[in-house]
Amino acid sequence: MNNNSCQTCGTDVSRRDFLKIAGASTCGIAVAALTSGEALASSNEGLPLEEHKAMLYDSTVCIGCKQCEAACKLDNNLAEEDVNDLSGNTFTIIKEYISEDGTESAFRKYQCMHCVEPSCVASCPVAALTKLGDGPVVYDEDVCIGCRYCMQACPYGVPAYDWSQAYPLIRKCDLCYDRPEGPACAETCPKGALIYGKRGELIQMAKERIALNPDKYYENRVFGEHDGGGTSFLILAAVPFEKIGLPPLGNESLPSHTHTATSVVPGLFAGVAGLMSSIYIRTKDNEDDDLHEGGTT
Repeated sequence: MNNNSCQTCGTDVSRRDFLKIAGASTCGIAVAALTSGEALASSNEGLPLEEHKAMLYDSTVCIGCKQCEAACKLDNNLAEEDVNDLSGNTFTIIKEYISEDGTESAFRKYQCMHCVEPSCVASCPVAALTKLGDGPVVYDEDVCIGCRYCMQACPYGVPAYDWSQAYPLIRKCDLCYDRPEGPACAETCPKGALIYGKRGELIQMAKERIALNPDKYYENRVFGEHDGGGTSFLILAAVPFEKIGLPPLGNESLPSHTHTATSVVPGLFAGVAGLMSSIYIRTKDNEDDDLHEGGTT
């Protein structure tokens, strides 16, 4: 076997071949990074916003039974685990807020918010995360390079690594986009706290509930109608949204919040590509010199 071959992996790949592959792969990543903005723009084309697939979660109706958690685990073949937050094997989780004096409480369902303008999509340098034309934000593990920029960009702390895998990848709720019946969690909810439908119709339903019980809901508003540019997971609650873990975002779109931090991503990958190419060229020249000298001695 060639002395420069990879001994540990059992393949006949020379150092030169390795560097060539690495350089080409990194250049490909850089190209994808530079075109990720186009991918974001094209992924948003589709149905009008009011017709996007969506879910309404009414926290005042939720009893914290966690049947939605079990249904999600079963439908997505996720491993059981004892966690208190979203993870690579927990796409949704119910938490309870209780005030210090015990006089105020509320449940909250944590999951992907399926933002109208997702910061995770805008920050991904290889378009592993995309927003479908009918609303759901989905993930392609075959494209993902594991950079975790989406985890840093999401204000809701949703994308998570699946550390149980040898090569960890991002995992999250995809709104059961390919399930004819809609999300498994909504289908199994025994109290109707979760309702699946079209975004426009769900917002109208939420406003009707508020109109019927104006003192029941916080600020008489639907979280996600405009927050962070809007979401397809809409929330009604009796307590301030911040108390159940929802960030105060204003109505500005999420990518505008993360643009400064994520705008360096394409340049970063382009720089890495240049470095890898430089290493490859220098190593190639050195190896060619060694071979030439070896042939003349």
